[in-house]
Amino acid sequence: MLWAGYPVSASGREIHGVWGRYTIMTKTQVKKLIKNIYLIAGMAFAFISAVLLWYWNVGAGWDEGYRGFRTLIYVGILYCAVYFMFAKIYKAHSIGAYRLMELTFSQTLAYGIADVILYGAAFLWFHNFERIEATLFLAVFMAQIVFTGLLTFVMNRLHARFDEPRKVAIVYGDESYPLLLEKMERFNRRYQILDCLDQYTNAEELYDVLGQCEDVYLYEVDDRIRQEIILFCDRRRCDIHFSIDISDVMVRSYEVSHFFDTPMLRNKKADVVWYYPIVKRGMDILLSLTGLLISSPFMLLTAIAIKLEDGGPVFYKQRRLTVNNRVFEIYKFRSMKVNAGKESTLAMKHDDRITKVGAVIRRFRIDEIPQLINILKGDMTIVGPRPEQPDIAKGYEKTFPQFSLRLKVKAGLTGYAQVYGKYNTSPVDKLKLDLIYISQRSVIMDLKIMFCTVKILFLPDSTEGF
Repeated sequence: MLWAGYPVSASGREIHGVWGRYTIMTKTQVKKLIKNIYLIAGMAFAFISAVLLWYWNVGAGWDEGYRGFRTLIYVGILYCAVYFMFAKIYKAHSIGAYRLMELTFSQTLAYGIADVILYGAAFLWFHNFERIEATLFLAVFMAQIVFTGLLTFVMNRLHARFDEPRKVAIVYGDESYPLLLEKMERFNRRYQILDCLDQYTNAEELYDVLGQCEDVYLYEVDDRIRQEIILFCDRRRCDIHFSIDISDVMVRSYEVSHFFDTPMLRNKKADVVWYYPIVKRGMDILLSLTGLLISSPFMLLTAIAIKLEDGGPVFYKQRRLTVNNRVFEIYKFRSMKVNAGKESTLAMKHDDRITKVGAVIRRFRIDEIPQLINILKGDMTIVGPRPEQPDIAKGYEKTFPQFSLRLKVKAGLTGYAQVYGKYNTSPVDKLKLDLIYISQRSVIMDLKIMFCTVKILFLPDSTEGF
């Protein structure tokens, strides 16, 4: 089979022919080549976009000789750096790993943010918006959408031609493993599940199956058996994935102690860097004020729509928990029928308690906007674990007491669990995600979560919750 002038096979090897010696490319190499082409094409178009926009708007270009040419090169490189950074955050170059629409949207978002920053740079250059042609920026942005849509479609199709499901086995030590199996079966083009094996399966049968796999997933497997399987997979150069428990997450923040010649992990009780709380609170005040100002027209329209539908109250207040187990009242636009929120049950899709207006504002997360007031008051922060109801939290703590560890930091509007989980993620997985954030929180991580939140706001997802 040929692709781009090169024969393609499952395993690369040299062959000889009339035209001399050449190498058969493996499917893995072809897929890597496709990914590189996709990345380079995106970067090249970003460079061209920036150069043309700066030349058309600012005028420092080739007609000004070496100095103008150099300016265009600098602008193009800086624009590419911004585009690449956001493309990496949104995983816009992960061809083959995400759906066509999600990749296209991620690319568009990365281009759009870079365009806005370039627009701001042009304003700083002129100190005047009138000299900047906004229509040119809009035209280039539309061209970026068309280009990235076509490029993603073509490269995704090419990648799919050489993509084969990875052979996978699940070894489980807990009967809840079907939850993992169900998630993996949704991606049947990515995974070919050979078998699901109990951790105490006969060793010969177990390793016979694992020997055929490219990936092995260990779900709640005992430590001794896990170590044996890890050694087996390491020898075979087989990728291995294993579920983590809460203690594993907490160890991530530990440091290695070399005081003795026996390596030890030390849980050093140290606070975050001194400036982090100051910067975080400053960002909370600035962003909540800006958000309330920008969203005020939408808030007014939402309030009118809620009032007109059933005449009930516009806002909904509910007791929630924040740092140090402190109780506060969270503000939201009412999206359910009056008094429906008194039931401590999850709101599911097509829940008959949700009003018509409520369905719309929940879909676009407009019901969450009043929480900016909570942030301004200091009850919440922009990034942190989502606040739970006191009675719900007590119920979770009876099953796993570590749930209270989420209250080491202030509750947030968005968080690590919202970016990497779902609204209906299981409580224990939500806790693990929140503890990962708590152990690694920093200004950079907060900014990354904020930018990732921008993406998930526009992606279709269930809005299940209270």
